[in-house]
Amino acid sequence: MNRGCSNRKVIAILSYNVWLHPRSIKIAKTLTRYGYKVKLWGARAVRKRWDSIISTLLEYLVALIDVALLKADLYWIENIPDIIYLPIALLGKKYIYDRRSPWAKEALVMHKLPKYVFKLMELIERYMIKKSSYFVAVSTGLVKEFEHIAKRSIVIPNYPERSFVSNISREEIRRKLNVSPDRKVVIYVGKLSRVEGTDLLPSVVESIKGLNAELWIVGDGPARNIIQELVSKYPNYVKWFGWVSYGEVPKYIVAADIGLVPRHKTPYRVYYSHEGIHKITEYFAYGKPVIACGIAPSPYYLVVEPEELGEAVAKAVKGEVRLPKPPKLFWEDHSLPLIVKVVNELLK
Repeated sequence: MNRGCSNRKVIAILSYNVWLHPRSIKIAKTLTRYGYKVKLWGARAVRKRWDSIISTLLEYLVALIDVALLKADLYWIENIPDIIYLPIALLGKKYIYDRRSPWAKEALVMHKLPKYVFKLMELIERYMIKKSSYFVAVSTGLVKEFEHIAKRSIVIPNYPERSFVSNISREEIRRKLNVSPDRKVVIYVGKLSRVEGTDLLPSVVESIKGLNAELWIVGDGPARNIIQELVSKYPNYVKWFGWVSYGEVPKYIVAADIGLVPRHKTPYRVYYSHEGIHKITEYFAYGKPVIACGIAPSPYYLVVEPEELGEAVAKAVKGEVRLPKPPKLFWEDHSLPLIVKVVNELLK
C-alpha cells in the first residue's frame, strides 16, 4: 500500500459539526498518515440574534459560501446536511460522498416535515450521490439503496480505533462503584433520546429487578427525565453516570457484562448495524456481547423486537439464552485500508 504522496495532494474533509464527529477526525488522521495534506472544515457558528430559523438559514448561507471557496484536489463530504455541499457538485469538483445516515428519512419522522420538504431533501441527496466520484457509506444498507445511481460505491464501516482499548482493571472499577464481582451489569452508552431508545430502558429494569443484576447508563440528553425517574424508582438496579468524556467510556464498558442497543422498530432499521453504530463495536472491543432491537440483523449480536427487550435481557442475565460471541473489529484493520484505496484510485 502506498504510504506517501510526493506531490502532497490536498484533501478537504467536510463535516458540518466536524469536532463532534469522530469519523471525520479518524479519516483525517488516516490520510495524514499516508502523506496527504488534509484540510478539516466545519461550519462557523452564527450568533443567535434572531429567530432560530433565521439564524439557521444564515448559518447555512455562510457555510455554502465557505464551501464554494474552499480549495482542494479532492473533497470528502458527509451527507448532513447535503444542501451546503451543493457548490462542490455544481462546480464539477471531485468529491467522495460519505452517507452516514438516511438523513432525509430521519428528519421526516423526527421533525414531522412536510412531504415537499422531504422530497426536496431526497432529491438533493440523489443528485449528490449521482455526481460524486465515489459513493461511500457506513453500512451495507445505506449503500444498497443508491448504489445503482453511483459511479462507484463501497462500504467503509465506522469501527473504533485500536487506541480505544486500554488496560483497565474490571475488578478495580467494580470495587470503586461498590458492585460485587458476581453481579451482572447491563450497560447502555449513548445519547438519551427517544430515537436512541431511552424510553425502552424502563422495561429492562422492570425485567431484572429481583435478579442479581443492574443497569448502567452512560450518557445524557433530552430524555434524561426518563432516567431520573428510573433511578429514583429503582436505586438498587440503576446507576446513571451522566455524560462522561470519550476517554472515560472504556472503564464502564470493561466492568459491564452485556451491551445494549435499544431502538424502536422503524422502516429504516435496515440502515443500522454494527458497521455504522459505533457503540456496538466499542462493546465488541472489550469482548461484551450485545442485545439490540430496532436495527438490522447480524450474526454478531442478538436482535429482538423492542417489546421483547426486557425479557431478552433477563434471560441473558439468568443464562437462559446464549449470546453471540463478539468479534474484534477495528478501524486500522477494516476501514483504514478502504479509505486509502478510494483516495488513491481518485488521485492516481
